[in-house]
Amino acid sequence: MTTLKSVALATTFLLPTAALADWTGGYSGLSFGPNLTNEFTLDNGTDSETFEAEDSNTIGFFGGFLAQSNQIVYGGEIAFSTATDVEFVIDGDSVSGDIDLFDLKGRVGFDAGEFLPYAVAGISRVDDDATGFNFGVGVDYAINPSFLVGAEYLARRTTFDDDIDGIETDFDIDTFSIRGSFKF
Repeated sequence: MTTLKSVALATTFLLPTAALADWTGGYSGLSFGPNLTNEFTLDNGTDSETFEAEDSNTIGFFGGFLAQSNQIVYGGEIAFSTATDVEFVIDGDSVSGDIDLFDLKGRVGFDAGEFLPYAVAGISRVDDDATGFNFGVGVDYAINPSFLVGAEYLARRTTFDDDIDGIETDFDIDTFSIRGSFKF
């Protein structure tokens, strides 16, 4: 009987402990970070040319809702952001401006106590002209039950809706964002 108690006690210490954070609920916050890749590709079927932008940053806001089942956390998020001062050089001419980004993402993560590593995938719209998909990874950290900080890498692969003169136009933008949000 003593051996059985010892095995039960040892097993209790080896099993994962209960989660320390409750991730269920709504949240909203702000994000800021650098654009890692800005590529604009023109393709007419026989020739393709890619233009890469200079360094720029993205600032935005987001909100969503998460639900938790044991240690799996899932939900959805909507985000609006602006890539500021994006500059391309096309045929020797500099073209610059802000680029608006809209992302609708599904999130799936793993409750690791105060940390929530997660993956995202969804749809993106760039400047009301290009639509496509997004995918990425991130992590949130619960500073307390109401305030979260985190980081997220998000890749967007979009194509402009209107082809001009048979030229397909793709726009890809990858961002890394530092995020802060409030849970409610």
